[in-house]
Parts: sequence; C-alpha cells; structure tokens
Amino acid sequence: MFGIFKESEKIVDTFEQVSFILKSLLTYELKDLPIRYEFWYRVAIRQEELRTLNNEHRAKISMTTAVGRFHQTQYEETKQKLAKLERLADVYKSFCIEEEREALNHRLLFHKEAISELYEHVQHKDLYMYCDVVQQHFWDAVSEDVINAIAHLD
Repeated sequence: MFGIFKESEKIVDTFEQVSFILKSLLTYELKDLPIRYEFWYRVAIRQEELRTLNNEHRAKISMTTAVGRFHQTQYEETKQKLAKLERLADVYKSFCIEEEREALNHRLLFHKEAISELYEHVQHKDLYMYCDVVQQHFWDAVSEDVINAIAHLD
C-alpha cells in the first residue's frame, strides 16, 4: 500500500556512468593537488608536472649505469602515465558536453554491460580502499577498463 508513494529509481544511462567513472578516476589522479583550484586547472598542473618529470628523466638516461637505467625506466613509466592522463582528460571533456549525450550513448552501446559493471565497482569503491597500494591497483584497473571501453570513441 505504501509502495505507491515510493519514488522510482532514476535510470542512469551509459553517458552518466562513464562521466562518473572518468570524474572519479581523474579526481583520484589529482588527489594531492589543492581542492581550491578549479578542476581543469588541476588537470593542467598534473600534466605539466608529468611533462617536466619526463624531460628530467630523459635527460639523465644512460645505459652504462644503474642510475641511468633507472631514469630510462622512469621515463617510460612517466610517458605512459602522461599519455593516459591526457587521454582520460580529453575523453572526459566530451562527456562534459550535454549535446553529445545521445551520440555517445549510441557509440557506447556495445560496451554498456562492461561500463555498468565498472560503474558499480566505482560506486562501491570504499570496499577497495583499505590501503594505499590496493587503492592504487584498483584505480589502475579502472583506468585500464574504462580506456578499453572508450577506445573506439576517436
């Protein structure tokens, strides 16, 4: 009898799910930057930090020393991290445009189930945050899955 007045659940479409996942992932990537800065400014700061770090490692690469090989490894990792951050930020910009909703929903149709499952994981992320290492692994996995799901959007 009282179920008549129960509010119906809001259906979250794929566009909103991916947008939520990307925003959560980027927020995690920017967690150590001051919140007082605007979101896109923090993204730009992080990208510039990674570019600077990448250039510093590249300048110190030497295959004749262990430290030089360390810089080679760090250069490769930083380059991948920068590319991933740039990709996520570029795609998230598309999901900030409401007029793109219908087109993006259609293009994501084949990945709808995977995105829904990933969305559920991100919504319940508190289950995976019991230490920093696990948290980092969780977000790396989310990043990999969301990049695979949105790979065809270009």
